[in-house]
Amino acid sequence: MNAAQMEHYKQKLAFETDAWDLFEMLGRDEPVVVVDGRSAEAYARERIPGAVNLPHREISAETTASLDRSRLYVCYCGGSYRAHILL
Repeated sequence: MNAAQMEHYKQKLAFETDAWDLFEMLGRDEPVVVVDGRSAEAYARERIPGAVNLPHREISAETTASLDRSRLYVCYCGGSYRAHILL
């Protein structure tokens, strides 16, 4: 792997997390909001406690305008997690 590729993956990983990291963040009461990007039906069946539902197809500047910009938003959809600053 060359230096450019390494830098690419370092940058990418700066905005991604996994289930264990999220578990740890929630356990430390860090200012994180979990956003469930699945459908309302999937959210109703099962979700991470405290998660808010915002189906990924509805995420836009308008639907995120009222979000607290001091928080970290961790979005998950179908088992994958990505830390995003949506604002």
